[in-house]
Amino acid sequence: MAESLYEKLREKVGRHSAYFPKSKSGIELRFLRKLFDEEDAETYLLLSEDLESDEAIAARTGRDPATIAAALSKIAAKGLCYPKRVGGTRYYAAAPFAHGILENQVNTIDGELARIYEDYIWAEKLPLERRPGDEKEPLVPLRSIPIQAPLSITRPVAPYEDARDIIMSQDRIALAQCFCALQQHILGTGCARPREVCLILGFYADYYVEYGFGRRIGKSEALEVLDIAEEAGLVHQIPDSKDPGAICNCCPDCCGGLRVLRKLPSPALLMRTNYFIAIDASLCDGCGACAPRCPMDALSLCVEGTMDVNVNRCIGCGLCTRSCSRGALTLVSKPEEERSEPPHTLKFMRSSRDIEGAMG
Repeated sequence: MAESLYEKLREKVGRHSAYFPKSKSGIELRFLRKLFDEEDAETYLLLSEDLESDEAIAARTGRDPATIAAALSKIAAKGLCYPKRVGGTRYYAAAPFAHGILENQVNTIDGELARIYEDYIWAEKLPLERRPGDEKEPLVPLRSIPIQAPLSITRPVAPYEDARDIIMSQDRIALAQCFCALQQHILGTGCARPREVCLILGFYADYYVEYGFGRRIGKSEALEVLDIAEEAGLVHQIPDSKDPGAICNCCPDCCGGLRVLRKLPSPALLMRTNYFIAIDASLCDGCGACAPRCPMDALSLCVEGTMDVNVNRCIGCGLCTRSCSRGALTLVSKPEEERSEPPHTLKFMRSSRDIEGAMG
């Protein structure tokens, strides 16, 4: 019975997630068993992707309203679903694997969960079954957006690709610790870069603050966090949508996604980015100061004695530009046929407008 329950839970979580495939080892079932007891699993199976009141969920599923309200409150506190309070009414929706259930464990992650997630990152995954409509969902649902860096472009930077524009457009912001950085710290393989750098926006900010996963901050402090992240060599990443629910400031040595990408021969072909680095050979003296700042090891010294960039590895973050005192490095816009425009929302982290607008 329990095995069948967790298989159903895996299917359900996968249905609401951009990427939660089965592995040959079944390590994802260990992840689910670690976080969900059987009651939690049964409660999650009742949820849809849209916010519904606990009374509506009880009526739809034929459950006792008081019992279902208590069960929903329990899994919300454990970070397993998305809640919203309007007056005296509580609404709940199924949370995806990421960004969602995984990152919501920032206050409770222990050595066992850290190891399970590490094993899942590197586990051999089975081919993902793409359902109708899933073709709109990118397999890598994050977009790398540039730091404040020298730009050599003729088009304006889109608002969804400017971290500061994103911050200034928000009315609700929370600051949280990075789950990946905490996970690596617990495993003893973390680095000294700052960890309280995740900027959570809109609907998700309300949730983080109410349940103690993060703290409320204003726009000025959020802009300071961006500065700290850029100085520390963290990559700005957002869910690949025009209305992102977070700005992740990701450590190349700790972020699960960046660590996997770095091992691939052509990370830029998978990561959504509209920019790449260009090097002016007349200004570059080949000092190599830029290379350690590149999260994808895209920069190297060429035979001419200047630095060279492998554009198939460059994800357009712009971090390397901070290290060049001669101004030899600039961000360049990709050709039109290589540029990508994100949707307004996606499964990985639905926009606040989308999830709040679908309340039932």
